[in-house]
Amino acid sequence: MLDQAQTPFVGRSRELDDLCALLENPPCRLLVLTGPGGVGKTRIAVEMASRLNHTFPDGVYFVPLAPLTRADEILCAVSEVLPFRDQQDGRSLYEQFGAYLREKHAKRFLLILDNFEHLLDGVQVISEMLDLTEHLKILVTSREALNIQEEWIRPIQGLAYPTEDDGAALFDYDAVRLFLDRAQRIRTDVSTPDDLSSVVEVCRLVEGMPLALELAAGWLNTLTPAAIASEIQRGIDILATRSRNLTERHRSIRSVFDHSWRLITDSERDSFRRLSLFRGGFTREAAETIAGASLHGLAGLVDKSLVRMNAGGRYDIHELLRQYGAEHLQTDEEAALKDAYIAYYLGLLTRVEPGIKSERQTEALDTIADDYENIRSAWLIACEQGSAAVLGAAVESLHLFADMRGRFHEVAALMRLALDRLRTNPEAGIVIRRIESRLIRLSLMGNMRSDFDVYAHIQVCLAEARARGDQAETAYCLCVLGIVDYWDDRDQFPDSFDEAAAIYQALGDRFYEAEALAWASLARWPLVQHELFERSLAIRREIGDRNGIAWLTINQLEMMLEDYAYYEAEALARQALGMMREIGSLKGILQAMFKLGLILAAKGDLDEMRVLVEEMRDLADETNSLDGKMLSAGLLSFVYSIRDEDYTKAKSLAQHNHALSLETFFGYNDHAALWGGVLAACGLGEFESARARYPNLFFSHATDPAPASICLAVEAVARAHEGRHESAVELLAAAFSLSTMGSGWLARWRLLTRVQDDLRTRIGDQAFEAAWARGAEIDLQTLMNMLLGIENPEVVSEAPDHAMIEPLSEREREVLRLIRDGLSNREIAEQLVLSVGTVKVHTRNIYSKLNVSSRTQASAIATRWGLI
Repeated sequence: MLDQAQTPFVGRSRELDDLCALLENPPCRLLVLTGPGGVGKTRIAVEMASRLNHTFPDGVYFVPLAPLTRADEILCAVSEVLPFRDQQDGRSLYEQFGAYLREKHAKRFLLILDNFEHLLDGVQVISEMLDLTEHLKILVTSREALNIQEEWIRPIQGLAYPTEDDGAALFDYDAVRLFLDRAQRIRTDVSTPDDLSSVVEVCRLVEGMPLALELAAGWLNTLTPAAIASEIQRGIDILATRSRNLTERHRSIRSVFDHSWRLITDSERDSFRRLSLFRGGFTREAAETIAGASLHGLAGLVDKSLVRMNAGGRYDIHELLRQYGAEHLQTDEEAALKDAYIAYYLGLLTRVEPGIKSERQTEALDTIADDYENIRSAWLIACEQGSAAVLGAAVESLHLFADMRGRFHEVAALMRLALDRLRTNPEAGIVIRRIESRLIRLSLMGNMRSDFDVYAHIQVCLAEARARGDQAETAYCLCVLGIVDYWDDRDQFPDSFDEAAAIYQALGDRFYEAEALAWASLARWPLVQHELFERSLAIRREIGDRNGIAWLTINQLEMMLEDYAYYEAEALARQALGMMREIGSLKGILQAMFKLGLILAAKGDLDEMRVLVEEMRDLADETNSLDGKMLSAGLLSFVYSIRDEDYTKAKSLAQHNHALSLETFFGYNDHAALWGGVLAACGLGEFESARARYPNLFFSHATDPAPASICLAVEAVARAHEGRHESAVELLAAAFSLSTMGSGWLARWRLLTRVQDDLRTRIGDQAFEAAWARGAEIDLQTLMNMLLGIENPEVVSEAPDHAMIEPLSEREREVLRLIRDGLSNREIAEQLVLSVGTVKVHTRNIYSKLNVSSRTQASAIATRWGLI
């Protein structure tokens, strides 16, 4: 009777409580536990029996039905376990058993009928027993629902298992606990991080199926957990045991599934093996279109626990069952099935493309997300077959999905695979260029390093598009070329965006016209941008492009930061974050969190900032977002410096941020990490290191309250340490005189409070107040020129026609010299040991101060004015 229950029961505590409560509920007289073989229905029934003894005073009786071969044997099997005896009085067994049940009306008892699926022809016996007495309740385990009116069905799934690595929380999952419990009988050393990671992978591969977990754990005397996981991926035959005291049908997963296979009709077998081609679930429409599975056929497979339907109406198959079904695919049907599969799912990408570019954007993206595993599988099959046309048609939606939902690396890998497979096809040239151009854009948007020269490749794509007169593809390549030029600061990028916008306008492509206008606006920063920005925003609102509107909101908040409009920037950051969450843009969520975190840092709202940044870090870890990991490390370095005064930790985080930035395509001028790094250096007494980094702290101008307050505060601490007490007080006064939206963090830094108290003690109240009053009156621009090493700002101000807002810093002069020498941003970054993002900020500052919009203009004016 307890074949599967000889070992201790693990987990399912809440599920058992719910099932027992349901069976104790008066309306429920027949509870049927359904599910595929191996999920532990019998063990659950046995555990429920032990819990329900007090509820059924006349007994709980377990009836094993697996040995039976005919439905007419059910009554005999039931009578054998009950305290019932054949009276040999001429009445039939049925008549005697009916009389017995009627006589037991005074008490309640529970009958457990285990493994009913092969005896469904005898289901009428259950109805008749329930009719004979109202005090009988029946619990049935079956791979197939009984389909009678009295039943309450509860599907049993596998044990809970982690969907992502959860560290310390792993042991909260029943599947992990079961595997490790069984592992302890064989090995005692399954506890290393690598082992635990592989145990989690095993749990995922078998979807928490208890029997499969026990069979897998049985191999630990021969294989490591990692090797077991690898074998399961190859096939289900590893899930077998040499144990001598298990029944034959529980000695392997194949035996369990063979039993289910024998119980279904030929038509159901045909449908099931075709459905095994699907990955990650499927819709009723897809099942009918691709596999020819009718509604009734699906219902039959659901009833038999071979297919599951979730709350959203989608169907899926347990992964081990799917592997089993795939083994039964016949060669003569597989080719046509795969063709239908490719046509449906890559065709789905083509069908939802208009939706992605309209007010149906979120719905279209969700459609792709729901079927992403099928789309991915169809793409791989199409690559194997070299199906250039369908790949070329599908790549547009796929790359937009990757960009808008943050699936950069995995989709880029699919696109590279397609390129590798198509290069030998002489007729696939146009498709190759189409995929290449979108791979380049995806790499740029995802900040991913490329193993090829993106500038040279997009030039080739553009030239070929022009040559064949493909206007849409020409405009697309111009946009991508403009982005490459923009990030490498070549002079021609505004023209690329302008030409692209004009072509898209002529073609009536409002989606990409708005995209080109947005980039054209950014490319002209800080000069002519508002008209282009507003045109892009108006189009995106008109067509319902939520993703585009959200990114323009982030661009707008960056403009506010450039103008020190921190209140407005904070409101826009919160708005952008809400929009990005709504559309599910991973990259957008992380960027909006970063911008909001930076603003909260400046205003000193460190408690909200910490909650936000820890959420950001966890999201980045969960999705393996390099940008998110990098940016969250930078923000945390600020938090650890100011809130916790853990300067060693803050320095480590800033260094980690820098190390991660080297792995990205562009790098970042990550102000949070730069701020945190300077503050950490100050806290550790490394004042010269902190001073050397002052020029890198700024968004744009030296009078920006947030970075200016950091420079002033750090310099004050350094001068106090050097004994320059009154000068330190003056600097503190200047810092605290700035807008609190940019300098609110000063009041949260306990180090400054200690320094102020010490300075007051050393020089006395009168001298302290006088120095404070002087500091509050000092011109900020003059003070920052001094701190940033701009010793002779008047030199350039005498140049004819000079319209500089403020003088160039020494670092900006260095960058300008290298621009004049023809170096790219990346080459300048390497020479000056900066990130590419930092070089771009210096370049933009140079443009702003010189009132120019290109490298050529900047070099010419610098030479004419003698700036370098």
